[in-house]
Amino acid sequence: MSKTPRHPLDFQANKEAETVLPNRANMSAQETAQYISEFSAELSYLARETKLDLLAYLLDMARLEAIRALQATDRDSLKG
Repeated sequence: MSKTPRHPLDFQANKEAETVLPNRANMSAQETAQYISEFSAELSYLARETKLDLLAYLLDMARLEAIRALQATDRDSLKG
């Protein structure tokens, strides 16, 4: 059972997000890491623009971890 949106626009935002997000069921770990890397970079930029520095920092850390995961996947694919 899903929660009722708190604000009328919340429902619309959720519906829009569903249409923008890729089909996550068919995404590989590498595709997921790439998506997270790109999306967290955009979110970090928005956080910095509004002076949410700690949030921007945390999003940057998520982006770097996603990049690290991508590099590890690339190294593993070269070995095998």
